[in-house]
Amino acid sequence: MDSPSLMPFFSFILVFAAIPVSLSLPFVVLHGIGSQCSSQGLKNFTELLSNYSGVEGYCLEVGNGVLDSWFMPLEKQAGIVCEKVKKMEELKKGYNIVGLSQGNLIGRGVVEFCDGAPPVKNFISLAGPHAGIASVPLCGSAIFCRFADELIKSEIYSDYVQDHLAPSGFLKLPNAIPKYLEKCKFLPKLNNELPQARNSTYKQRFSSLQNLVLIMFEHDTVLVPRETSWFGYYKDGAFNSTIPPQQTKLYIEDWIGLQTLDKAGRVKYISVSGDHVKISNSDMRKYVVPYLQG
Repeated sequence: MDSPSLMPFFSFILVFAAIPVSLSLPFVVLHGIGSQCSSQGLKNFTELLSNYSGVEGYCLEVGNGVLDSWFMPLEKQAGIVCEKVKKMEELKKGYNIVGLSQGNLIGRGVVEFCDGAPPVKNFISLAGPHAGIASVPLCGSAIFCRFADELIKSEIYSDYVQDHLAPSGFLKLPNAIPKYLEKCKFLPKLNNELPQARNSTYKQRFSSLQNLVLIMFEHDTVLVPRETSWFGYYKDGAFNSTIPPQQTKLYIEDWIGLQTLDKAGRVKYISVSGDHVKISNSDMRKYVVPYLQG
């Protein structure tokens, strides 16, 4: 009996090998203050990133987008996103985060605080207030902004304001550092700034990122100072002099693993033109898309 031909089998292998197989992970977008996933701008941004990268992207909403972005404490926002990513089958093998402004702190909260979540591989931060801000952004002219503006004018480190105004959770006044450390309820925990409550798990999780892409906007008028996008900040007690991230105690003492990541070549400090999160399509292709493509 003649031996069966192996040609059909080899033909199948050759055809299968010719099919492009994407090894890229999906990404999630976490928006900033005063925005929501249902807005056309966020839809366009997420779709554009998906089209450019060829991978699936999802904008994750926290409750009532615009209102909750202003008035829900950030740790609670991070907790909601934590539960969402744990339930998404699409993310079970890992995923990337693209954060916009305040959304970066929510994303970092998920990375550091979220037990049992799928791993975050690449974290792409657009204008993230990582080291804090010295001035709360103006709310605008919407009706609910009257309440926000009154809170902004109040004692920013009071329990009431901390519990009812999201950006108060990362307001770091250089001339009130002791009070910030004592009363601010989110950023000191996120950045492992409290010696008596420093958590090695937060550092281990953050320093496990494959890439941390920190994008600062050269003409940012929302973040004060804009260098906070790179973990740079004002010197304690001063509003007129900033120091680069490598000269901060957070970096030198490696509270969250930023130095560990940096020395491993996994932190990208990128500066682009434009105002707050106004990234051009060309810069998006150059600095964001490559980290979504595997």
